[in-house]
Amino acid sequence: MLDVKGKKVLILGFGESGYAATKLLLNKGALVKISESSDSSDISKRLKSLEKFSLEHEIGGHTAGFCSDAEIVVVSPGIDIESLKSANIFSEQALVLGELELGFLFCPAPIVAVTGTNGKTTTTELIGKIFSFAGKHTVVCGNIGNPLSGEVDSLTQESIAVVEVSSFQLETIKGFKPKVALLLNITDDHYERHGNYANYQKEKFKIFRNQDNKDYAIINSTFLNDPIIPNIKSHIVYFAEKEGDIFVGKGDEKNLIFREREIPLKGRHNRDNVESAVCAAMVMGIDKNVIRSAVLEFKGLSHRFERVFSFNGIDFIDDSKATNVGAVYSALQSMDKKVILIAGGRDKGGNYDFVMPLIKEKVKAMVLMGEARKKIKAVFHNVVPVFDVSNMKEAVLKSISLAKRGEAVLLSPMCSSFDMFSSYKERGKVFQEEVKKRIAVDQKLDTNQVS
Repeated sequence: MLDVKGKKVLILGFGESGYAATKLLLNKGALVKISESSDSSDISKRLKSLEKFSLEHEIGGHTAGFCSDAEIVVVSPGIDIESLKSANIFSEQALVLGELELGFLFCPAPIVAVTGTNGKTTTTELIGKIFSFAGKHTVVCGNIGNPLSGEVDSLTQESIAVVEVSSFQLETIKGFKPKVALLLNITDDHYERHGNYANYQKEKFKIFRNQDNKDYAIINSTFLNDPIIPNIKSHIVYFAEKEGDIFVGKGDEKNLIFREREIPLKGRHNRDNVESAVCAAMVMGIDKNVIRSAVLEFKGLSHRFERVFSFNGIDFIDDSKATNVGAVYSALQSMDKKVILIAGGRDKGGNYDFVMPLIKEKVKAMVLMGEARKKIKAVFHNVVPVFDVSNMKEAVLKSISLAKRGEAVLLSPMCSSFDMFSSYKERGKVFQEEVKKRIAVDQKLDTNQVS
């Protein structure tokens, strides 16, 4: 455990993770000050909630004059720490920690950590549900929305912390050591931060770096022959070795957990999510009957390949959480009908050509919105009809005009939401609202009557 009492600690970034880290450090007796680059109402509310501590803070940027006396620097995952280091914003002697590392240092419970480009949230939530079904005190946290550092005071040695972990968080780990580390997949994403696939993969594989032979690494079988694998010191369990029923174990000891038809979450990507969660639970000693019960009750997540309406024979699917090309590839793989694809947003540097085969096979037309629409159109305009729109209302109306009975309208953007929306959740919510309005108009109903 890190001794922070009386130490000068700088919080870089005062979003959810910075706020959680601040409260933890104040409780541990640290002398905390805050540096935040934005000036939003959320930042003001967080500062106001802590006004009794009279915290020093700077808003609107990070300056050396404010930051340079810190002994410990806790950096939020959204901040590129290397640029601040090169600008000499804080002392070279300062101990630099990410919020994830800080939470780990104060966490008394074993950690099950989940990373990957796609499926992290679904898998993290499912693992948490399984442990809860088994009667264990379980906290689901991390990149999922409630930071680990904000949960550690509620945990004991008998608890389980199931933590969603992003590549941004893994950049700054030092001793972070999960009992179980799970790598779902790696596809093009976050090149605006990491530059290329090799750097991105390197950050993802850091999740295994500090494990030893008392720990478990659960890894997608696509990495079976990766040169990084021999460096992993923990027990390796592979999943997704083949499609079909889900078995766990080796040789004659393999246990049948699910017939393929029983898996409640549809699509190949969700089969992998379920199998990886089952593996995590099994290595932690959870009974297979408990696992079955938990998985069968799991309904999936909002805005993740969520069938929200069916009208005039057309399905409307909200996959707003598909913020990269790999996620859209998985969504299209799962479609058994022609698709009107609504895509676009803020470009993240991925390779759109990756999804080309499935666009040719399954997409009837694309409706594009947001900053990236011209870039996406340049890739696909010779493959399928492509239509530009200005907002979600226009996207929904255009999609409905193009779709016929037996087809689907799929919001699966390939991009982040931050050009037009505050989050993928808001984007998905607006999509659903616009669909409801259109259905209500056609049926001459109030929108509250549409379900």
